[in-house]
Amino acid sequence: MKNIITFITFITIITMNLSPLHANEKNNSNFTSSYTSIDQKDCLTLDSDNLGSIQECEPFNDIKVKVIEGDIRQSISLTRDKKEYDLEFWTTVSAGFSSLGSKIEWRHQIGNPLKLVGMIVRLDVNEDSDDLDNMTSYLVVSKITQETICVVGKIMPEKRQNELAREMLDSVKELPCLTEPK
Repeated sequence: MKNIITFITFITIITMNLSPLHANEKNNSNFTSSYTSIDQKDCLTLDSDNLGSIQECEPFNDIKVKVIEGDIRQSISLTRDKKEYDLEFWTTVSAGFSSLGSKIEWRHQIGNPLKLVGMIVRLDVNEDSDDLDNMTSYLVVSKITQETICVVGKIMPEKRQNELAREMLDSVKELPCLTEPK
């Protein structure tokens, strides 16, 4: 019994000593966020029919933003230097019926919005065709580099969802592009 108490005390001391170090790492991020709207009321409809629409929304720096809807699914297409990057959320995140949140979170270096590392957007997805009210609210994480713009992850709903999405982009590791839902 004495050994168990000693072990628990040891683990508690270790945990208490590591927690402040981990907290300081989060506070030392070199990145911050800016936001633009992709709410329908703030976008210009370029094309619309019974199957869907294309809307042009507020750009960020030199990146143009389009919200694309088709077959009750939404995605985003970004254009930079006349090259279009279709993020195809219906293939990279989920094929279920979906709708976007109302804003894009752009991650960039503190004090320098031109040094983008990526964007985060909410995507509510119905993944149960028998229950259309059952939605999963993902955060879709996309990297933005000089060479490419692509989806690199989706964060499942949880208490730290926003922090996890930011940490994914703020890491220095190379993130591979997703080509199908993971």
